[in-house]
Amino acid sequence: MLSAKEIQELLIKIADMYIDKQDELSKLDAVIGDGDHGVTMARGAKAAKIKVSELENGTCRDYFKTFGRTLVSTLGGAMGPLYGSIFLEISKACKGKEEVSLNEFSEGFNNGLLKVMELGGAKVGDKTMVDSIHPTVEALMKSNEEGKDLADGFELAVKAAEEGVNSTIPLIARRGRSRYLQEKAIGHQDAGATSFSYLIKTIYEYLKDM
Repeated sequence: MLSAKEIQELLIKIADMYIDKQDELSKLDAVIGDGDHGVTMARGAKAAKIKVSELENGTCRDYFKTFGRTLVSTLGGAMGPLYGSIFLEISKACKGKEEVSLNEFSEGFNNGLLKVMELGGAKVGDKTMVDSIHPTVEALMKSNEEGKDLADGFELAVKAAEEGVNSTIPLIARRGRSRYLQEKAIGHQDAGATSFSYLIKTIYEYLKDM
């Protein structure tokens, strides 16, 4: 279980991760996209870190909502609603909760997946972040049903997310700007899927070090 203070710390670590991964994600995106994924995520992460850091005595829901809303407003374009909605859906799952368990994360990420699919029109196999989110959600929900704790649940989720990233390599892109490359996109992993897998890995690393 994570307290509101720990959620605040976790979100700051997530922001720092996106700031640190800026160049790596942009280079990855440059191969089959427009090359601005890392720069854009870093911009949103910096703004979200400030907002979350300034929020004193917030609830678990407050911190996730603040992070998500800031991403929506600062990332711009399609990325803002897609990434922001994940955190906003987790915030909804935390309503009335003083601590966050695997149950809230499972519910939040599942609803986040549904929202991302609705907003972006993508499905599994389209070479997008959905290819990483979908197996992650399945792993989290299974772990929650089996009564695993947060760390064990996210350890399995990391493996699922990374497998999802690898699954994008042989695919033809069907969404986003990379879809215009057709077969040329084959052999390259999707930046959005990779970006999401880093999010899951950051959560796990925070949990295992507690």
